[in-house]
Amino acid sequence: MSKTLMEKRATAMDAVRSALANYKANPTDDNLRGDLESAINTVDEIDAELRAAEITVNAEKLLSDATFEATPGQKSAEPHTLGHHFAKHGLDMVKRQKNGERLDFAVPEFEVKAANDPMVRPADDAPLAGWGTTFQRSIVNQRRERLVVADLMGSASVSQPVIKYLVEKAKRIVEGAFATVAEGAQKPYIRYDSFDVVTESLSKIAALTKISDEMAADYGFIVDWINNQLVYDLSVAEEFQLMQGDGQGSNLRGLLNREGIQEFNIDSTDPIEQLKGLYEASRLPGRATNLSADALVLNELDYGRMRLAQDANGQFLAGGPFTGQYGNGGVLINPPVWGLKTVTTNAAVPEGTFVVGNFRQGATVLRKGGVRVDAANQNERDFEENLITLRAEERAGLMVPLPAAFVTGTLGTPGVGA
Repeated sequence: MSKTLMEKRATAMDAVRSALANYKANPTDDNLRGDLESAINTVDEIDAELRAAEITVNAEKLLSDATFEATPGQKSAEPHTLGHHFAKHGLDMVKRQKNGERLDFAVPEFEVKAANDPMVRPADDAPLAGWGTTFQRSIVNQRRERLVVADLMGSASVSQPVIKYLVEKAKRIVEGAFATVAEGAQKPYIRYDSFDVVTESLSKIAALTKISDEMAADYGFIVDWINNQLVYDLSVAEEFQLMQGDGQGSNLRGLLNREGIQEFNIDSTDPIEQLKGLYEASRLPGRATNLSADALVLNELDYGRMRLAQDANGQFLAGGPFTGQYGNGGVLINPPVWGLKTVTTNAAVPEGTFVVGNFRQGATVLRKGGVRVDAANQNERDFEENLITLRAEERAGLMVPLPAAFVTGTLGTPGVGA
């Protein structure tokens, strides 16, 4: 009901009480009697308005329980309660009464089913059609890239944000050399070069996202999904930085952008020639350092072409679909190349690129602490707007003391550069 009407009625009742008291004090005064009758009439008029307002409220409440209007082209479900029946047939009149017209109409008789009428499944467009729907809270995820780089490299925890270490120069002796010396003769001098001081610093990788308080309270399984995605996407960003970070600004300097990494390009598009080239590339780390290659990273498309390579007799080099080459041994799904741990990826290296080297000893991922996922509602206007900010972050760096322990290059790609 309207609060204004109730206030008017209270005021009118006060006027009635005042007029009645005055009239009782002087019942022969016709003017006082007229004032009392006028006050009573005012209360009656307000009561009539209140009754009309109550009818409107009840009608609107009835409409809130009514069925939704059928979509054009669909057949509306039959009303299953008296309220739905009234709303269906009296909807237009109630709307017009709300605009000021008098409420004077009738609806058709509501047919009530007998006790022995069967209960049947609701129509597809009925409000209770969800009876036959099962909702599963497990979320079907789209494809995720397999993260490989950090697992290949060594790992170390650090307590300081900056690390410096000394590296021998490629030419250790500046001048002089050992030599044979005659008895009593002057011995030769030798002078070694100074060291290179290499500085590695940590970078912070982070992101924020927002959810509402209601989402956190009512849909916990979605909040868990969001937290898992934050951690995964943080790892994807880390893998990109470890391999391809350009060192600009707050970026890491990734492995492929290190000065001193060896290059060996294989121009041929023939998978067999590419395999020969990869063997030659895998020998280079041992020639330049004391470390031998322990892993090979290839794009999945490049590896797939090598896996299907055949010899002159049509035999698959890595074994056929049912047995090993020439019927020897079992089937190898993803056999290693030249005995190296072979990792295929779509993200770490693009098609037509390879990286081979000693990942375990030649590169070390530096971490200060671990991955952190925090939540707070004090950020910006979060408290006022009932929002929660989620944050995922880590501090990581990369140390590559011997870049020459790695070799990268291009592979000829069919249809490219022909």
